[in-house]
Amino acid sequence: MLISVIGAGAMGRAVARQYVRSGAHVLVTDRSGECAAEAAAQTGADMADSVREALRADIVTLAVGHERALEFVTAHAAELADRTVVDTTNPEESDHPRGWQGLPSIAEVIAQAVPAASVVKAFNTLCASAVLSGRIDGLRTDVFVASDDEAAKATVIEVVDRSGMRALDAGGLHKALVLEQMAALCTEIIDRLKIPPRAGMKFLPDW
Repeated sequence: MLISVIGAGAMGRAVARQYVRSGAHVLVTDRSGECAAEAAAQTGADMADSVREALRADIVTLAVGHERALEFVTAHAAELADRTVVDTTNPEESDHPRGWQGLPSIAEVIAQAVPAASVVKAFNTLCASAVLSGRIDGLRTDVFVASDDEAAKATVIEVVDRSGMRALDAGGLHKALVLEQMAALCTEIIDRLKIPPRAGMKFLPDW
C-alpha cells in the first residue's frame, strides 16, 4: 500500500513514522524540500519527487494547518478523486469564539471540496509526540477514526492497528466535529495544567 503525507511538520513526521511501522510504503512531501528530506530520513519514509507523485498514493494524509489543508484539496480535487483522504487537522480556537453549535467539522468541509474522494478523520485527538511514540503512560495511544465510507475507514483502521496503536471506529463523518471538540478539550486541559503537549484522548477499557 502506498500512503503519502502532505506536510513534514511534527504531526506529519509522527504519522509518517507510524505508517512506516505498519509496513506501508510512505511518501512525504512539503513546501520545503529540506523539511521533507529531513522527515523522510527521520521516519524511514521516502521523499516524494513532486506533489503529483504524492497524489498517486492510495491514502493521502493531510498533516498541515486546516486552512492550508482546505486550500490543498481544493487545488487538487481532480487528482484526489477515488482516493482516501485522511484529515488530521483541527481548527484554531479563534475560529469558534462563541462555540461550535451549527458549524461543520473541518473534515466535512474538506469532503464538500472533494466529493469524489473518501474523507476519513483520524489522529486529531493526539498531540504529535503521542502519535510518534504510540504510547502514553505505557498504554497504546487510541486513534479515533470517522468516515462515511466504511471501506476506507476499515483500511485506515487496519493500518493504524498494524502500526501498534489502537484504532477505534468513531462512526460516520458527522462525528468528526465531536473529535475536533475532543481535541480542543485536550488542548484546554494541557494549557490549564501548564504541561508539555504530550497528551491524547484515551478510551477505556484498554485491550
